[in-house]
Amino acid sequence: MLFGAMDAPSITPKIAAIVGVKDEVEIIGASLTHLRQIGVDHIIVSDAGSTDGTLDVLEAEQRAGHVTVTHVDPDEVVDYDTESARAVALARASGADWVLFMDADEFFIPATGSLKDCRHLHDADIIVADRFNVVVTPRHLLMPATLAPRHYGSLSLFTRHVADFRRYLETHPHAPFVTVRPGPKVMARASVATAVAPGGHDVGAGDAAVRRVAATDLIVAHVPFSTKDRFERKVANIRNEVAVHPAYFAGGYAWHWRRWAEMTSPGAIDAEFALQVSDDRALEGWRREGIVRSAEELLAERAPMTDAVQEPSFGGRLWADVHAWSQRLWHPRFRPVDALGH
Repeated sequence: MLFGAMDAPSITPKIAAIVGVKDEVEIIGASLTHLRQIGVDHIIVSDAGSTDGTLDVLEAEQRAGHVTVTHVDPDEVVDYDTESARAVALARASGADWVLFMDADEFFIPATGSLKDCRHLHDADIIVADRFNVVVTPRHLLMPATLAPRHYGSLSLFTRHVADFRRYLETHPHAPFVTVRPGPKVMARASVATAVAPGGHDVGAGDAAVRRVAATDLIVAHVPFSTKDRFERKVANIRNEVAVHPAYFAGGYAWHWRRWAEMTSPGAIDAEFALQVSDDRALEGWRREGIVRSAEELLAERAPMTDAVQEPSFGGRLWADVHAWSQRLWHPRFRPVDALGH
């Protein structure tokens, strides 16, 4: 086990986070600090070949005993099954009761400020949390440095929901990508996870009957855009990924990444980034239309929601793409945990 034997199950569950990262020096420190602040007990970072200073931050955190760092060879060609099996193995090795599957640019926002207070930790197996993109202005992200409940009113999020994200951008080429609500994220009991979808957007449980619920006291703030330099690094990495792993991007998976990778005309990336930035006038309009709301508002409206079984709410083709992948991966014949001897 990565962290040694865990104590017997207790009233307070142990929580681990498996964080994927590549070249996120601007936000990796804030991401790790936030995870500790919301009650994550073990942080496992899987770095895919960072070269921008991210590894320096991670190595310092590891020396301090705050994280465990694993490495993925960015040039190794892997399939979905292998990637999923790795994630499941890390989850089981953590010894935690619950695991978050996430990227460094995703910030879980629990209503009380602590994941340990989430109401469904004791009566569910998979918790599905809605995810929203953070607003970026010409001056800064509209996200407070400390993501504590007293500051949730200052965390501004885009809430536009469309039935088919990909189709919407194809028919509205000048619409800012950042304004559309992306698919949700999940946290799951380590004991039920037998497969993890690409990007950690869902968890499979094999043949087991699981209790899947929609979170009423947890959302996720996503930071796809912050600075132009960071976006340019992301696009450069995406182009390399598409070149090295073309099969990984076959079909509809990660279509938005391919869309950016194909923006090769002069000034195209600058224009795409500028489109994501909201000036004061645009922001006023977004707020007036209810497209931009605060984390405080979103959590408050979820509080009275009744319990419900929740399927991941990807829109249209995006969810269809992941669902098709998941049906193949979670076929009863595929047993990544058994194959790894866990």
